[in-house]
Amino acid sequence: MSENMLTEIEELETHFSTDEGTVKAVDKVSFSLKKGRTVGVVGESGSGKSVTSLSLMRLIPNPPGKIVGGRLKYYSRTKGLVDLTEVPENEMREFRGNEIAMIFQEPMTSLNPVFTCGDQVMEALILHQKMSKAQARARTLELFKEVELPRPEKIIDAYPHQISGGQKQRVMIAMAMSCNPQILIADEPTTALDVTVQATILDLMRRLRDSHDMGIIFITHDLGVIAEIADHVVVMYKGKIVEQGSVWEIFSNPQHPYTKGLLACRPPLDHRLKLLPTMADFMSESADGEMLEIKKTVDETIKDLIITPEETAKRHKILYAQDPILTIKNLKTYFPVREGLFSKVVDHVKAVDDVSFDVYPGETLGLVGESGCGKTTLGRTILRLIEPTAGRIIFHGQDITDISGEELREIRRRIQIIFQDPYSSLNPRITIGSAILEPMQVHHLHEDEQKRRQKVQELLERVNLDPNHYNRYPHEFSGGQRQRICIARALAVQPEFVICDESVSALDVSVQAQVLNLLNELRDEFGLTYIFISHDLSVVKFMSDRMVVMNDGKVEEMGDADSVYQNPQTDYTKRLIAAIPRGDLGDIEKSFLSRKVE
Repeated sequence: MSENMLTEIEELETHFSTDEGTVKAVDKVSFSLKKGRTVGVVGESGSGKSVTSLSLMRLIPNPPGKIVGGRLKYYSRTKGLVDLTEVPENEMREFRGNEIAMIFQEPMTSLNPVFTCGDQVMEALILHQKMSKAQARARTLELFKEVELPRPEKIIDAYPHQISGGQKQRVMIAMAMSCNPQILIADEPTTALDVTVQATILDLMRRLRDSHDMGIIFITHDLGVIAEIADHVVVMYKGKIVEQGSVWEIFSNPQHPYTKGLLACRPPLDHRLKLLPTMADFMSESADGEMLEIKKTVDETIKDLIITPEETAKRHKILYAQDPILTIKNLKTYFPVREGLFSKVVDHVKAVDDVSFDVYPGETLGLVGESGCGKTTLGRTILRLIEPTAGRIIFHGQDITDISGEELREIRRRIQIIFQDPYSSLNPRITIGSAILEPMQVHHLHEDEQKRRQKVQELLERVNLDPNHYNRYPHEFSGGQRQRICIARALAVQPEFVICDESVSALDVSVQAQVLNLLNELRDEFGLTYIFISHDLSVVKFMSDRMVVMNDGKVEEMGDADSVYQNPQTDYTKRLIAAIPRGDLGDIEKSFLSRKVE
């Protein structure tokens, strides 16, 4: 047995009892982790990857969940070899946080909003390291510096809502590192982050791993991210491991159709596709749930989908011969900064600062940039959900900047928005059918309730959902299905223009591919025009005809999507492009050889 071994998971089985029967969330899973190494666990939502890590931490709620088989061999620095499945709960607390720490997916919900960031890290130090409050504060400042938080003296006394998403994730990493754990479990730690912030977080985790000689279990649905950080890759599907091997083996010669599908579903950067491949192109399921391979390689599939530059040029010639459907002229949206007893305005946050562009009928205009660049504020200002400070918004030749009442209501019917989080934008108390029906009632569309209900069922079918699910509630659907419901609701009022605000950022890569394909189909079918907002430049490049890059409220760069990507003009755009995780074989081989991965 290697002295560097940290954990060996052997034939792990974790089951959940439900009304429909037993769910085998983790089904005979086996892999190991050594010091200084990163195991990437990859798969879609429901594959069992998070339940595997929670099982290792013994955090499965019982009932309804239970570890029913297998061993969790852990090499403790204080107690030697232990089987965590047999350790009593009161003793498990000595391992959790102290020797095995976890970073959760969403830092905002993982951090307590009523305590300062410093207090939450200090709590772990006082509890596990028996430090005094003064010692814990000094150590927390050291940790904040180690994870490269700006102004650590300020952030230690700041509350979670006062710092950015990337900074919150660094606080979570500092908290996890506070007791110098042997194993760090990172569960989707970069999913909701900008590509540039994601790149810095991945680099930080690599350096912490190497400097502390710890092992990392990195959980994600994105194989591009796995290529950046992992040494060994475990691919999971429906609770089972379908394939595992070194990062080089998985990327250079994937064996399982599911792995091939995960690799192919990512938007490509070197060519333009008619639509993204999905899992259905590489595998299907039999009636008993067994996977069946569809005999078509990734290269064959992609070859059939490539759009030539000539085809793109022909589309653009038709698009830009038209008059614009939307013209933005010198638009500004400023938010006042108030201070003092009488809330005196002392400054302004220039969220949108003198932005101008046109959008043409049938076009998809991509709006890309980091969090805080102003892209979402711009989208909401166009809809007049936020009032502009200055400038003009012209839709179909009509200036809509100052309209109100019935005129504004009619414009909002014609311009719809799909929000980032489908769960929070759907009312949990009303059925999905009612959610789609309501806008039709507000705008008096169709003759009567029966016709409206029929239209709702048609829309559900059109976005590939079962019309019989009309009376179900949002919580009964997956994230991808909820986003389809939101798309159906946006289409319910027969809009001409749709603003998609980060509408796929939280979805699995394969589900994301399905939703992006659906949006393109609907654009062509209904003659829609899109503004597509995202921090993911690879997704924007796939979706867009033209791309607008925003930074600090201003337009940094604008042009044909392929041209902006292939020949960026500004340092900011170059930095965004450089931060995209590519899964490039040359880079993987270089990293693989330099680390001498076993």
